[in-house]
Amino acid sequence: MDISLEYYKVFYYVAKYKKISLAAEKLYVSQPAVTQTIQKLEDALGDALFIRGKKGLELTKSGQTLYDFIGDSISLLDNVNERFSKFEKLEEGIIRIRSGSHITNLILCNAIEKFVKDYPNIKIEIVSDAPKKSEMMIANGEIDILATSFPYELEHKNLKKIEIMDSEYIFVMSKKYQEENNVKIEKVEDINNYSFIAPVSESARWKILSENFDNKIKNFHMEISNEQIKNDFVMKDLGIGFAFKEEVKKELKSGKLVEIKLKEGKIKGKIGIITADDKFMSYATKKFIEYVIEENK
Repeated sequence: MDISLEYYKVFYYVAKYKKISLAAEKLYVSQPAVTQTIQKLEDALGDALFIRGKKGLELTKSGQTLYDFIGDSISLLDNVNERFSKFEKLEEGIIRIRSGSHITNLILCNAIEKFVKDYPNIKIEIVSDAPKKSEMMIANGEIDILATSFPYELEHKNLKKIEIMDSEYIFVMSKKYQEENNVKIEKVEDINNYSFIAPVSESARWKILSENFDNKIKNFHMEISNEQIKNDFVMKDLGIGFAFKEEVKKELKSGKLVEIKLKEGKIKGKIGIITADDKFMSYATKKFIEYVIEENK
């Protein structure tokens, strides 16, 4: 016996509301369509499912048996459909982001501010984490977005990179460190004569250093993965750092930090996000990425 699931759903709604008209309203179909479906189901099963009572349609013994058997399943399917409808309408959902505080401030904050006003029921989680671990978490569906520096080579399939903004990297030091150590730097190799607070090996910033200067900087006094901590150490007069110019612009303007001008010229890079391919991306994540791109035009 091959009976459409839709027949059982119509039967469930008629049994639940005891009226053809109310079932039709809930199902967004016409009353004749509901009546015809019940007739087809009764013909297929070879038994009557409803009788008319004082309070509307009542289940026959066979109808009650069928209702008891399929009621929980149809209700569960309806709940699933309703839940996914809320996801599609952005009435419910979550966006899980991994990003350093510096990148969050540069490319995400404005987008988040506008997004949460437009979609207040979407929850946003932001946590710092190692990029490679985060990439694996995107591939496994544990997080939705990794905001990071480029260049970045993907190791997992079904992921994509989206470049959001250009960036300029600079070497910086505190005014005090410059004066106390009589710092004189013209070319990048001169940094080896001083304390260098380096990005951690294999990070995006480390790759930018390697690609631009062919490993000419060898004297790594410290290696720190957290950019905010690294910048704090530079501010505490502990050495020379490597930073986004944008993230230290206030300190440069105030004179707390000094930019080191190199004969090699400007160091260019990009900041962007890594996420799943469109077919694996949630409705909320797709919409949020639109906000991020728009806010960084």
